Amino acid sequence: MSDLRERLKKEILFLDGATGTNLQQAGMPAGVCPELWIMDHADVLVELQKDYIEAGSQIIYAPTFSGNSVKLKEYGVKESVKEINQRLVALSRRAVEESGGQCLVAGDITMTGQPLAPMGEMDFEELVGIYKEQVTAIAEAGADLIVVETMMSIQECRAAVLAVKETTDLPVFVSITLESSGRTLYG
Repeated sequence: MSDLRERLKKEILFLDGATGTNLQQAGMPAGVCPELWIMDHADVLVELQKDYIEAGSQIIYAPTFSGNSVKLKEYGVKESVKEINQRLVALSRRAVEESGGQCLVAGDITMTGQPLAPMGEMDFEELVGIYKEQVTAIAEAGADLIVVETMMSIQECRAAVLAVKETTDLPVFVSITLESSGRTLYG
């Protein structure tokens, strides 16, 4: 962790981007579970990530974006959170190894899509637990850091960061989606 912090003090690091768009251009249909499609088309992801590394990315995102139990339940694979996340981190590790090993792998997590109480039925501690399950799998698989990405709710963002901090000592990056007013999409 201190190595990454030291690097950030001295240099700008380049991350990958537009993975979902590029996977769709490579044949991933709309409406499928991205995590399952990627596991069935592993070479597509590995080649894409190798291209990102060749283009200068110093951090690539493992395709674990919506690999939490809430989102995976929609596709009938809620019980496979650990296996799915670990296989996806391994694919990104493979891309790094095949490119010479000079890139970091970020475990990528995002919103569950379930509003917290009192707006919804999920309580804060339950949400932290959902993220802990995913973060544990990602950390055990060997990710170098965690990215909490494209968050639209401060409370859900807080739950994800707490889950990371209570589960691992990996560095965590956060990105939040804001309206032009400066408010989150959840207000």
